[in-house]
Amino acid sequence: MRTTPNPALIAAQQAQVRVDACLDAGLSFRLEAGAGAGKTYSLVAALKRLIAENGTGMLQAGQKVACITFTEVARDEIRREIGEHPAILVDTIHAFSWAFLAQFQKALRGLVTEFSQQQDKIEAGGGIGNKPVEYNFGFFGVDENKITLGHDDIPSFMAKLLSQQKFRALLKQQFPVIFIDEYQDTDKNFMTAILEHFLQTGEGPQIGLFGDHWQTIYRGEYELVAFPIEAIDKGANFRSVPAIVKVLNKLRPELEQAVHDPDAEGEARFFHTNSHRGDRTNTTHSKHDMLPDASRKMREALIQRLTSEGWDFSKTKILMLTHNALAAEQGYPSIASIYERNEAFAKKEDVTIRFFAEILEPMCTAYAAGKYGDMFRLFGSAPAIRSHGDKLNWRESMDALNYLRLNCTVGEVLDHLKQTRRPQLPDTVMRREDALTALNGARIPEESTGLFRYNRLRQVPYAEVIQLVKFVEGYTPFATQHSVKGAEFENVLVVLGGGWNHYNWPQLLELLHTRAVTASNTKGYHRARNLLYVSISRPMKRLAVLATQIMPAPALSAAAYLFGTENVEDIG
Repeated sequence: MRTTPNPALIAAQQAQVRVDACLDAGLSFRLEAGAGAGKTYSLVAALKRLIAENGTGMLQAGQKVACITFTEVARDEIRREIGEHPAILVDTIHAFSWAFLAQFQKALRGLVTEFSQQQDKIEAGGGIGNKPVEYNFGFFGVDENKITLGHDDIPSFMAKLLSQQKFRALLKQQFPVIFIDEYQDTDKNFMTAILEHFLQTGEGPQIGLFGDHWQTIYRGEYELVAFPIEAIDKGANFRSVPAIVKVLNKLRPELEQAVHDPDAEGEARFFHTNSHRGDRTNTTHSKHDMLPDASRKMREALIQRLTSEGWDFSKTKILMLTHNALAAEQGYPSIASIYERNEAFAKKEDVTIRFFAEILEPMCTAYAAGKYGDMFRLFGSAPAIRSHGDKLNWRESMDALNYLRLNCTVGEVLDHLKQTRRPQLPDTVMRREDALTALNGARIPEESTGLFRYNRLRQVPYAEVIQLVKFVEGYTPFATQHSVKGAEFENVLVVLGGGWNHYNWPQLLELLHTRAVTASNTKGYHRARNLLYVSISRPMKRLAVLATQIMPAPALSAAAYLFGTENVEDIG
């Protein structure tokens, strides 16, 4: 039994002392917590300290600490940890911002007036007038009774309001302390407003930023913003064994992590396929990669070998960035063939795919499980159910939708939703539908590539969408690196290959060796580096990386440095 604090705990305690000092002095700060460091633990500990020392006083003064989270899952976890204390408001950026914005209807109408890209809708809806501004469905709209803001409008409007001194003063009066969880992925407009109006001026609430800029994968800025506040690094890793943490520390020496158990056994290995003599890819987005069938066989052979060496693949996540190869295995080959950029469907950049993944499929899952509260929450509001007939109407609508999902095309599902509005289609999707209708069967113009892709998507069996969503949301043994951010697994196999134009793995490893990062390649370098870091920091015990593209000599040198020469092997 261990009789002294473990190294990770000592490092974590040192960081917490610095956080506490900032809280006591009223100073804003940024806690940089690498993968496995226990960021949420530090955030909750800071909230509990504020509750113990200032909770009663804030409640008496009508004030609260605001804790803005990136996801609803994180919100719920933090709420549980602090016992739902009334002095702490924990919510997502949209819920927090809307609760503040909703108080200022006149100012909101003024912002809507300036909404140039929505002038057609404003005019069609009868103008602004004195209509109440609401936020329910996540889609912008104007009718004779109200104005409804869209999902992306909320943080943008919040940022615009914060440009005015009187609203900043009101925010500070209500929330003297604001914590922002996963600051690096929080809306750019909102964070820019916080930086410019509070942190750079030294005015406003005390701000606490919690996150890790090396885990930025949802935004386009990958380097650390020069926040003029106290910087605190949390050099601890409570997740991974020393063999894995050693790789992380070599990749990121500026934030060296201490392990929780120096004697824990595990492994971190790098496999490449340079000696493979079969044909390789030579497309715009995939160079020198093994062909899909050969890559799959190579992966399966490695899985068999690792299994024989003690890996339990029921406790293993396989992270892949070779979507075209995965698509056929996972059941969505037609969808993968439509898009030039895999990010469109794998990262849900395409608005139709995002609607299916984040609204429609979760609604259907909730309906099937009898969780009607969750279903209506995703729908956007409680429906007007006044009679037994209303209930039957909803049931018939959802049953028909489920039949179409399983047996018909994407287009037939969309046509059903246009009629029922359960749920309502996003504005962008409706514009595409209107554009197709206006063509009246005529050929889609060559320059309308987005509409052409959308029309192809309509022809795909919706069953492929179901399989794609399962994959993207992590309900299969496979996953993209994006879908497991924040998660941990006993073992992880990371497959690095071609087919994704935003991530060039041979180039990344080469740049890690040569350090020849320039203005032209810096964005791609940081984007790929961050995603690699997120991927290889998920496992607790065993890590294996399989590179299916040819790795040039400098890239192999980088692999040897990170993993150790004895842990790099050619299995081509």
